[in-house]
Amino acid sequence: MVSAIRDLQGYRREPVARAAPQESAEKPVAASAPTHPFPWGKALRGTLWGAGLLAIGLGAWQGWNFIRQPSLLPIDSVHIEGLAPSIPIYRVNRAIAPFLAQGFFWVDLSTMRHALQNVPWVANADVRRVWPDRIEVDLQAVQPAARWLGGAGEVLGKDGKVYQVPADEVPKQLPALFGPADAGLQMLQKREKINQALAPLQLQVRALELNQRGGWRCILSNGVRLVLGREKVIKGVQRWVAVAPEIQQYLVPGASMDLRYNNGFAVALPEAASTSVSEGPAAPRSERK
Repeated sequence: MVSAIRDLQGYRREPVARAAPQESAEKPVAASAPTHPFPWGKALRGTLWGAGLLAIGLGAWQGWNFIRQPSLLPIDSVHIEGLAPSIPIYRVNRAIAPFLAQGFFWVDLSTMRHALQNVPWVANADVRRVWPDRIEVDLQAVQPAARWLGGAGEVLGKDGKVYQVPADEVPKQLPALFGPADAGLQMLQKREKINQALAPLQLQVRALELNQRGGWRCILSNGVRLVLGREKVIKGVQRWVAVAPEIQQYLVPGASMDLRYNNGFAVALPEAASTSVSEGPAAPRSERK
């Protein structure tokens, strides 16, 4: 009995192992994503917006074409200022005629101005719109100062620019200038200074030449030719003017006088003189040696 009790006291109760619950044979089913219906309202609104924008663009395009019609605001009249005997009205009308059918708003004023500046004897043209149906044209005529290269269809204006004009309309009484195309204003100024130096003799420069090397030659109103050189041109003319009254017998048409010397000048009479400046439609001939 005692032994049995001891055995019972030494007895340690083992924990009872519980059986693990058995897994279900069925696997859990994953939850499916919720489905949304097609956004018919949003698509319809987008379609309506697109159609509306298309209709606005089409209407704007049609409206633009409508107001561009020349018949909507036609040009009723053209007012021209600056006409001159050298700029007859028929030449101006011929230049602007292609533009009058373009309408008041759409006429190309820049191209019209360019066409007017190509009219002979027109130095500048200004064109502007005057509401509601008038075009105003202001012309500035060329003020010719010389026959350029003898006057074969070109004149030099007082502004120093070369203008193309009909050859038969070049005034014959103008002085003739021969020189580089960009030297027009310089040559006008030089001729004016030479004329001032010639004033005591009551002579003027009838033709003036500037060659490629910078040398000057001229023909005076009495037919005398002067070779002026490149340097101290005006001083040379002044020295010659001071002694010219003493050599009247040599101041005959065709005589040539070389003023390039510091202490005098050389004289060649007509039968031995070479041509340094040509007058008329041809370019000058170079000096013969």
